[in-house]
Amino acid sequence: MPLARAAMHAKGEVIHAALWPGLTEMQQVASRHYAFEGRCFVLAAGAYVTVGDVLDGLHSLGENATTAEELLNSMGPRDKVLKPGNSTVYAPDGSIVAQLGEETGILYATLDLNMIPENLMALDTDGHYSRPDVFELKVDTKRRRGVVFD
Repeated sequence: MPLARAAMHAKGEVIHAALWPGLTEMQQVASRHYAFEGRCFVLAAGAYVTVGDVLDGLHSLGENATTAEELLNSMGPRDKVLKPGNSTVYAPDGSIVAQLGEETGILYATLDLNMIPENLMALDTDGHYSRPDVFELKVDTKRRRGVVFD
């Protein structure tokens, strides 16, 4: 979502929370790119989910769970990982600050906010690179309802 990214970069975002159902390689690339382009820290959080986790949640569906349960049972044992987590914290230069990997747990990181102005000297997408002489992005922040009934 390039326009949403441009708006957040213009606001001077310092820490971006990127919440993914499970951090695949491409979602890692997207998170790292966001950090590099926006010169901000990105907390890329990926869910760690096993077949057993999903099976346990299906019981709330009652009778409708049967087909889904059969499908999941055919995918392998309860401890088979469907979403590997891979939570990672990226720095404004795109480097990895901390990474959890394919396991469950809590990821801790110390963020050096002095990295932001230092990295903005190399690339500032909201600075002169944004070409305000040619481009303008208008963002309307008024609250709106997601569904409107007439």
